[in-house]
Amino acid sequence: MNVFLSYISVTGNILILIALQKVSSLHSSSKLLFRCLSCTDLFVGLFSQPIFVTYLMAIVKKNWNLCAISENLAFISSALLCGESICTLTAVSVDRLLFLLLRLRYRQIVTLTRVRLFVITSWFINFAFAMTYLWGKRIFFLGSCVWLLLCLSISSCCYLKIYVCLRRQQAQVHGSQVYPGASLNMARYKKSVSSALWIHLTLVACYLPYTIATALNSVREFTPSNVVAWSISGILVFLNSSLNPILYCWKINEVRRATKETITQWFR
Repeated sequence: MNVFLSYISVTGNILILIALQKVSSLHSSSKLLFRCLSCTDLFVGLFSQPIFVTYLMAIVKKNWNLCAISENLAFISSALLCGESICTLTAVSVDRLLFLLLRLRYRQIVTLTRVRLFVITSWFINFAFAMTYLWGKRIFFLGSCVWLLLCLSISSCCYLKIYVCLRRQQAQVHGSQVYPGASLNMARYKKSVSSALWIHLTLVACYLPYTIATALNSVREFTPSNVVAWSISGILVFLNSSLNPILYCWKINEVRRATKETITQWFR
């Protein structure tokens, strides 16, 4: 399963990165966040999943030296890359909320330089947290649970706030005359929110079971059933990196068209 998901993740995210180069309708800061997300998902398929497969094979063959090395590399790389992925998705939800609240001031406040600074800072923070695995595994797993729940809560609150604001605006303009340009911009915004929301729901479905399983294994003794549940939930986390490219092509029209053009050029 991990070998198959690794192939899908690598192929899909390479296509998305190429397609994003051709898309000009996305704001530069939003495009940077999507590029960062695709890169982290690509690295998950290139590094984290193959290392995790090596770890599983080392257990089967009882090669305990390789098992210890691959275990450390698998958890550190997964914490770094998956942590950066969920950080970026949280930033996408905050970005969509700021676009709704700031309106004309959005481009002045959410600049490309500030988004780049956020991306660089988040990489350093996730790297520092990933290295805590070598210091204390229980602290690492408990910290992972807290971090995942915090990011999921922030994203959920952002989309809930967006929903409330959109409902309020619809009530205010109901029955009144609205400029065509304003209606068009709002329609585009709703599409972008819908795309980000689908990605968020997929994130919750993939990461929440792992968060629960990790929390249970951190406070209780390991049992065979707990280990099996934890391993399956770990596959769901890797599955998220394979599903994101599919969601981009499904929900973002410009990315879908650019991806079709890229695939056509490849086959030619």
